[in-house]
Amino acid sequence: MATPRKQKPLPAGSRLAKNITSAPEKIMARAAEAAEVVREAPGVISPALDTLIQETAQKAVAEARDAQETLRCATEDALVQTRAAYDKMKHAAEEVTETIETSYVTVTRGIGQLNQKALESLKAQADANLEHFKALAAARSLPEAFTLQTDYARKQFESISNQMKEMTALAQKVATDAAEPLKTSFGKSLAA
Repeated sequence: MATPRKQKPLPAGSRLAKNITSAPEKIMARAAEAAEVVREAPGVISPALDTLIQETAQKAVAEARDAQETLRCATEDALVQTRAAYDKMKHAAEEVTETIETSYVTVTRGIGQLNQKALESLKAQADANLEHFKALAAARSLPEAFTLQTDYARKQFESISNQMKEMTALAQKVATDAAEPLKTSFGKSLAA
């Protein structure tokens, strides 16, 4: 009996796959018909022809079995490849999920820091406003009140400008930190 050859898997449901799987049954049925003809007419067919028919039927059955074995091997190979692809996709999905979770945690912490910084700024603004109103209330002349107001406006402008710089730097840091796991993961997937 010939050893089966490794071939590419046949598409499921193709005519060739159906023909290969039904081939041994068809060959056996034809061989049985031929054997029946030989039995019914023993004097008509010579023993050499009878032997030739038997050998041909046996070869056909052996080839059909080989074809069946080849199809079975191809199906097993396809199953192994499908399982490997599934495992690869599952692993990739788990990595993406971990990356997104890491990025989410980083963003959440960063937003907390931004909120804390904004609350600190609001508190500083409220304290500065209160102090300014106290100083204005204690002013003894209009020029003194005008000077207090001018100084207050300048300090507020500087304060707000510094706070915006800090908030912008913190927001950029949060965005960079949140994007880093995604960037690393994307780089790994491109390298693979």
